[in-house]
Amino acid sequence: MSEEQETKNRKLEKRREPPERDEMKKMEMLVNKLEEITTTSRMKDLAYHYTKTSEVIKTNLIAGVARGVGLTLGTALFLALLFFLLTQLAGIPVVGEYIRNMLDIVANQRES
Repeated sequence: MSEEQETKNRKLEKRREPPERDEMKKMEMLVNKLEEITTTSRMKDLAYHYTKTSEVIKTNLIAGVARGVGLTLGTALFLALLFFLLTQLAGIPVVGEYIRNMLDIVANQRES
């Protein structure tokens, strides 16, 4: 093999192999930078929230209200859907009688 051909082969090998390695190195560097950024920002956030009592109270109050509203709405939607399905099933012969009896009991309880 001539010297020129050997250099060509080396250049071809370098062209084939390094892009994958370069891409992996770049990706690894980006992931490391992202990890560093998120870690430091999280630390700043934690320090800010735990050094200010008013921030802790505000955050917990908002979280509690959001949970309460979410649970209330979720329960209401679930019960409405269940009631709707039960009224739809009231027309089925075997199941319908049982459901009709349950609905009558509920209606009687509401009246008294």
